[in-house]
Amino acid sequence: MNKKLITLVLIATLGTTTCLTPLTAKAAVEDDISQATEKINQLENEKKSVANELAEITDQISENEANAASMMAEMSKAQSTLKELTKQIDTLNAAIAAREDKLAEQARTVQVNGDTQNYVDFILESESFVDVLGRADVVSKLVSANQALVKAQAEDKELVAEKQAETEKTLQEQTILAAKLEAAKTDLEQQQLEKEAVVASIAAEKSNVETEKAQLLATKEKAEKAAQELKAAKTTAVIKTSSSDKDEAKAVATATTSKETTQVSAAETNETKTSTNETQAPQKAATPAAGGSWATVQSAAFGIQGTPYLYGGTTTSGMDCSAFTQYAFNAAGVSLPRTASAQYAASTKISQSEARPGDLVFFNQTGSIDHVGIYLGNGSFIGAQTSSGVAVAQINQYYWGKYVVGYGRVN
Repeated sequence: MNKKLITLVLIATLGTTTCLTPLTAKAAVEDDISQATEKINQLENEKKSVANELAEITDQISENEANAASMMAEMSKAQSTLKELTKQIDTLNAAIAAREDKLAEQARTVQVNGDTQNYVDFILESESFVDVLGRADVVSKLVSANQALVKAQAEDKELVAEKQAETEKTLQEQTILAAKLEAAKTDLEQQQLEKEAVVASIAAEKSNVETEKAQLLATKEKAEKAAQELKAAKTTAVIKTSSSDKDEAKAVATATTSKETTQVSAAETNETKTSTNETQAPQKAATPAAGGSWATVQSAAFGIQGTPYLYGGTTTSGMDCSAFTQYAFNAAGVSLPRTASAQYAASTKISQSEARPGDLVFFNQTGSIDHVGIYLGNGSFIGAQTSSGVAVAQINQYYWGKYVVGYGRVN
């Protein structure tokens, strides 16, 4: 009797000890699952927040594009105004030139072959008082006519100066407006890319956590199954009190515990390997094509002279400043970023004295890099200008010289 009682106590003690390992593992796994679920919810909230910010940026980009469309309409109208102003200036200059000839001719009529040296001699040669009055009237009319011509000449010259100033003001307003839009486009595109990168990062992290959670759930299921097997083994051991039955129950319990521990360790090892592989996987950035020559770039640039300026345009039907430089260098097999500021960041900075034909020249009219062209040497560059489209311009102090930021060499 005592022998059986001792046997039962030993078996019960063995069963309790054997169950501690799976119960402890189960609690740890459930805690990990809870943490993974919480992390997934947190990432989902972050993703929604960033998605809302991205939507706002997209709206701003749309608004900027609408402003660009409005600007292009104003620019088209301004171009018509500029053409009309140019015609008016040409007409005025022609009238001024004609008056110059007429005034010179009238001055010569007073001194024909030396017979009449001036208006006074013309009057003194009168034969009678009536003749004096007649000659005085002629002189008066000549003088009045000359005065009218001189006055009209002065007024037209003043009007030409006013129209030229108006033309230059319109050109500068167009250039500044395009620069502001270029700067806004660059800033918004950068923000959009940054937010898209954050969204992608969150999605990747969430995917990893979800995978981890799935693995934990699988581990939990195996642990629960092992616990049930141990429980069944314990019950069998209590019922069977013989020595052989007791040894068998102990063997089953030990084997099951070893199996469950091995499975958990294998799962943890697999997770560790997966995490290590993901961490160590190298990320290779694409390397842009290099090479090309100034002759090829020059040919491509001058080959599309006269192409109209179009904000956001990237074809020979219409293009903006950075699209023009991108087009010219692409012809030589050199890849440039899309915006002026990005091209500035990607180029090797050089001084003005080091600049040579084929380098890029950058301008800042609005507080950031907002215009780019291809340097030609001798203080000139070719670029897509708002007023003239693709054309050569001078880097003088009148306008562009005031806004030069620096020069960049494309590697």
